[in-house]
Amino acid sequence: MQDSELPNPDLEAALEEQQNLVESSLPAVFEAYDAALEEKIASPVVMVIDCLDEFGRQIAAAWVGEEVVEDAIAERDPDDDTVVFAAAFSWEDCRREVPEYFPYLAPVFEGGVPTDGILVVGITSGGASALTAPFEARPEAE
Repeated sequence: MQDSELPNPDLEAALEEQQNLVESSLPAVFEAYDAALEEKIASPVVMVIDCLDEFGRQIAAAWVGEEVVEDAIAERDPDDDTVVFAAAFSWEDCRREVPEYFPYLAPVFEGGVPTDGILVVGITSGGASALTAPFEARPEAE
């Protein structure tokens, strides 16, 4: 086995944290997706950002402003591990822009738009993962 084939525990932990972020944010994912459809955004891709992650914080601040991010962090429940921002953008915009920041996600946008769920990009642990949230994963309305 070559060194490049050996498991990287840091990478595996980051990927798991990115998946957990998306899974724990499903209500926000579907809310952002629904809002995008109402705004007639074509083939929405939902970005879920952990604002406690240094890179995620920078991205969120660029979207909503540093003060909004700082206020959300200051007001969070001390038991919360994350402060999440979720927003949806068109497939075409994401296809152009996401690979600029995360080149390793370029292959995700070379295929077609998922038909079995929502493409979600989870940003935490210094990187990003692209996952599909199945439509049947929509949380029940409370």
